[in-house]
Amino acid sequence: MKTTISALKKKLYEQQIRSKGLYTFEEYKDMRNVLQMLRLKFAAYEEWELYQNATDLMVSMLFKNNWNGRNDLY
Repeated sequence: MKTTISALKKKLYEQQIRSKGLYTFEEYKDMRNVLQMLRLKFAAYEEWELYQNATDLMVSMLFKNNWNGRNDLY
């Protein structure tokens, strides 16, 4: 646990900004992986509010289905 909470918060904020634009399915998978890593670190630090924020972002990205309007995933 060498990463500081402020660096993790910054990374979460960057992912929030990134998720608002259009992205490909591959970029979505990368963002999801980053968010999963952040969730693990937030849980290790017992930062439950940040953990919940990362989880909410993951779920909202999934429901948003914003990878360039692709409907061939179903």
